Amino acid sequence: MKSFAIAVIGVFGAWWPLLAEAQVHMCTDANGHKVFSDHPCGENSKLIDVRPSTGSTGINPSTSMQTAYYDVAGLTLAELRRDIAKKGPEGWWGMASTKIGYNVTTKPTAGGCVVDTIKTSADATVRLPRWRNRHEATVDMQQQVDVAFRSLELHERGHVQISLNAARQIERTVREVPPGPTCQAVADEATRRAEAVLASSSREQQLYDSETDHGVNQYSPYRSR
Repeated sequence: MKSFAIAVIGVFGAWWPLLAEAQVHMCTDANGHKVFSDHPCGENSKLIDVRPSTGSTGINPSTSMQTAYYDVAGLTLAELRRDIAKKGPEGWWGMASTKIGYNVTTKPTAGGCVVDTIKTSADATVRLPRWRNRHEATVDMQQQVDVAFRSLELHERGHVQISLNAARQIERTVREVPPGPTCQAVADEATRRAEAVLASSSREQQLYDSETDHGVNQYSPYRSR
């Protein structure tokens, strides 16, 4: 039996101008912007899985997600912007750090070799701002910032979902590797298929940021129109 494992790490940041839970619907509005809502939002509405950090995800056998907060303060939008710019991760307002891993084992058979097991992992940490003196600000400012922070979190969890989908796809595609004459041949094909999924996922992450302008063009269902 042969075993091999690989992990790939991605870091995705989002910057937001100042101006959810579990199931979220995504569609595209008339201007081509991504729209996120807690109910179906149009004919092209698509259900995505955006779970809070205390929830669990569906990849077997290993998946984890946590949210790490950095504290910011300010009683005006300008003050809050400055504090976020000073403390945000790598100059971003929010960031999703994801890691996709897979481990494949093969076993000899009478006719050659086959994939024995495939185990994937999808782990993520989302870093977000936490407004520690929110209650001291005006109600109008609280509402503006709450909308921006909710939308920022939705964007970062979109990155997490893309990684989760990739881990699931690796499981599916490696299980379909046909028997081979040698275990090395089977392992090579399993690696080729898994790496193709990872490359596709990386492109999808970049396209997601490009289409949403790192989340600036996204908004939550709570944003005023």
